[in-house]
This record gives sequence, structure tokens and C-alpha cells, in this order.
Amino acid sequence: MKKYLISGQVDTYRVKVNLFASSPSSAINVFKNKYPNAEDVYVIQDLFKGK
Repeated sequence: MKKYLISGQVDTYRVKVNLFASSPSSAINVFKNKYPNAEDVYVIQDLFKGK
């Protein structure tokens, strides 16, 4: 399991949620199940985050 930051447009608001999932596509599916009328859903990666 990995933590993903998912962003999506819900009505007129941009919602960002941290989710634990096995893959980015499953995290998007969880987000869409939580917010069924969400549009423009994508994963935000921490590309510049140091370990």
C-alpha cells in the first residue's frame, strides 16, 4: 500500500485527498466512489520530495 494525493473537481471546488491504495488507478477509483460527481480526477506525485 502506498499513499497517493488525489485531486478532483467536485461541483465548483477542487478537493485534494490523501488515500492509501495499491496503485494510482485504484486510488482514483476510490476517490470516484467517495465523490461520484467528481470531474478532472488525477494523481499528484511528490516528484521533488526527498527521502
